[in-house]
Amino acid sequence: MFYMKYNWLFIYMLIMNPLFLIFMNTYYSIWMFMEMNLLLFIVLLVLNNNYIGDKVMKYFLLNSFSSMIFFFFINLNMFIYNINFILVMNMMMMMKLGMFPFHIWFIDMLIQLNWIMCFILMVWQKIIPMFILMLIYNENFMLIFLILGGLFSLMMIFNQILLKKILGYSSINHMCWMFISLMINFNLFLIYYMSYFLINMVIVFMFWLFKLEEINSFYLIFINYNYKFYLFMLMLTLGGIPPMFGFFMKWLFIFEMGNLFNWLLVLLMIFYSLVFFYFYMRLIFNFMMLLYLKNNIILISNFLKKNNSYMFMMMNLFVTINLMLFFMW
Repeated sequence: MFYMKYNWLFIYMLIMNPLFLIFMNTYYSIWMFMEMNLLLFIVLLVLNNNYIGDKVMKYFLLNSFSSMIFFFFINLNMFIYNINFILVMNMMMMMKLGMFPFHIWFIDMLIQLNWIMCFILMVWQKIIPMFILMLIYNENFMLIFLILGGLFSLMMIFNQILLKKILGYSSINHMCWMFISLMINFNLFLIYYMSYFLINMVIVFMFWLFKLEEINSFYLIFINYNYKFYLFMLMLTLGGIPPMFGFFMKWLFIFEMGNLFNWLLVLLMIFYSLVFFYFYMRLIFNFMMLLYLKNNIILISNFLKKNNSYMFMMMNLFVTINLMLFFMW
């Protein structure tokens, strides 16, 4: 309780920090707000998760290293003119975002955090690095890692039972969609990001509310079936399954890519969506089958409770007949 008022204070400051980017017109000011954002998030980590000191230190060192490289290059004022420096800057921002191939710390960190901090790390902490990448990205370089990142997240999400890992790899996949949409049209990126923000917020809130950590939690804990159904519908929405809201985000993306006649990338992203569709449909199928079996078991148990005397008589008759047959043999 002592830390509660400070939590809300730092959360408010963390929310407001990226919003000031629209007023920034120099790389130095962007760097300053990025460092403020880092420090605010670390303070929240310490206040909310006293037992993950090593993870906080790892997060701090990784982000400090990438920020130091960024500050070094803006002092040299060379990365604007040199392609190699631009590529290094792209990699530093990818490290901050937890994108492939710098994703290990991101997934490892998510597992240790509570759901509120997971949401901040997956969604809000991406704003400033994404803003910097928007200014200095190299299209060909980024496309290679975005395509590989999308493929990697598809392979890793299978056979996962931890919900935080599933959302983490889903976040890596959505980062690919978001950044490619940023390359196409900034308005498309805003629509995609805001949709992703809202869907994730509702999902994480429900996971936090019901204290869910694993997929098996859907089946084992005593939650109203309506709420379970809503949770699965939200996850299907996050996966972009038609006719859910998440599907229209991807449909807009594919429509814009088709206008640019980049059909190879369109087919690749459709393939990624189909694999995610298979994963989420398998999830919902297992849930429905278990729900069906559970309902049947409940019906049978109710029948047995209501017909105990008849069942007892039938059992006695069955045992008697078997004994008679045994002695006759």
